Amino acid sequence: MNDEQNSSKAGAESLEDIPARAWVVLFVCSSSMFLLLMDSSAMFVGFPFIEERFSATTSRTTLSWIVTALFIFMVSALLIAGRAADRFGRRRVFLLGLTLYGVAGIIGGCVPVVWVLITTRSLQGVAIAMLSPSGLAMSLKEFPPSRRAYALGVWGTIGAVTGLCGSPLAAGMVEFFNWQAIFIFTGVFSLAILVAGLIILNEEQEIGDQTPIDLMSALLATVSVAGLTLFLVQGQEWGFSSTKTMVCLIGFIISSPLLIHRNNNQSHPLFPPEIFSQRSFTIGCAGSALCQIGFFSIFFGLPLYMREIWEWSPLRIGFALIPLNIVPFFTAAIAGKIVDQRGPRSMVIFGGIWSGTCFLIIGFFLMEPGYTYLAFGLLASGLGAMAIGNNTTIATLIDISDELLASASSASYTARRLGSALGAVLTASIVGNRVGSEFKDAYLWVWILGAAAYLIGSLITYLFYPKRDLEVSST
Repeated sequence: MNDEQNSSKAGAESLEDIPARAWVVLFVCSSSMFLLLMDSSAMFVGFPFIEERFSATTSRTTLSWIVTALFIFMVSALLIAGRAADRFGRRRVFLLGLTLYGVAGIIGGCVPVVWVLITTRSLQGVAIAMLSPSGLAMSLKEFPPSRRAYALGVWGTIGAVTGLCGSPLAAGMVEFFNWQAIFIFTGVFSLAILVAGLIILNEEQEIGDQTPIDLMSALLATVSVAGLTLFLVQGQEWGFSSTKTMVCLIGFIISSPLLIHRNNNQSHPLFPPEIFSQRSFTIGCAGSALCQIGFFSIFFGLPLYMREIWEWSPLRIGFALIPLNIVPFFTAAIAGKIVDQRGPRSMVIFGGIWSGTCFLIIGFFLMEPGYTYLAFGLLASGLGAMAIGNNTTIATLIDISDELLASASSASYTARRLGSALGAVLTASIVGNRVGSEFKDAYLWVWILGAAAYLIGSLITYLFYPKRDLEVSST
């Protein structure tokens, strides 16, 4: 018992003071996560109504690209965004990303044509890829190493606030204006943050190195991600045995090992090998991807269910999603303090088990009786989402040195956002173009998918993630 108390006391005494500037930079840079989560909340609430606008001419699986195109291009671009930030300057890449996102959003909102929407969403995916690793690296660099888990906890709280407010805000825009207002609002917000970034972020963040970027690896990565996603999303509409679908699958199968081989044998690899030498990084990435599959499968699917089966209005759907984010809102920063002292492993394991179990209970028992029971289930599942969600990022980056932080953040976000994309993509594949009772019957598998992703992530973390000294001493 004394050893445990001494370990906790030593951990508390080693925590350093946080400079005031660190908080200012954190709030500016966290706009990258705010934009992604606001975008996701808004699109998931607005998608059923976008579908109603274009359903006469375009199938649901094709329209789902308005949502998934952002994730696909974001994941593909993330693979080089971290290296670009290291070479050309984190501040420069971050501000350029804000500009691209804002302009693309305003164009998408003003030109309601399917191919324009998919194109602008693709550009916004590239923009968020530019924001994520550079913003996180700039933020963490301002914090002392002993306080970075707490900083990520606050980062998570900002995300929870976005999730809490994003759905009802998006619903209000659809209800009182139309779905185009979502694009215009997020675009204008991005340009407002651009002005703040020009004022707050200093020139020190422009310092980069001259290491060349391997464009062939970036191309292979894009082919790999796009091939897998096209296979999953369009396979049902094209036919899984069709020529187009098989070409996508073959492209993924061939490009993936080529990418790994090239990265391991390049003098200037896309991802520095030192990153992958840390077991905490590789296992953290796997857990992070699975966590995102679990969360986004439900976050994308629920608005579709509420519109298709319950025939709810956008405003009602938006407010109905609030329980998902109530617990993370109140607990994310506190969890960051705990992880600073004890490490992220036990928190991630608990979160995966808790959320996975909640999703199974909701899917099998709480959907049929109606929303009141569902709301209690979503509220309870938020405890697991808090424990596993942002702490997988902490688990991934905890052992990474400052000079590799942008590249590691890029790789971490690649895994995380690939999970987000697969969550939405797999949900779209499960429900397909079904309507009515067929949709309702198929939707149970969305809950099973989300639960399985969380439980597998928890199991991988338990078996393979390294224990910390404080975790060992407390057992």
